[in-house]
Amino acid sequence: MGKRQIVYKADQIGERGDLVEQEVNLITKEDRVWHGRIESVDQSGVVLRDARRGKHRIPLEEIETIYRDIVTDY
Repeated sequence: MGKRQIVYKADQIGERGDLVEQEVNLITKEDRVWHGRIESVDQSGVVLRDARRGKHRIPLEEIETIYRDIVTDY
């Protein structure tokens, strides 16, 4: 098994309903890294729930990149 990483830049995030319920790493423009599951995505930002069940709303203008790992068969 391998992994494939999908990268979403800030301008691609606002309309990505397929990111909901996905486990991701989110990098802010201040180089902060958040890890968790996305609960919702809209034009104003992303709601992320971390491993401690904390809920964080991150505005789109603060997001640099979102990374998502996908496990592959090869």
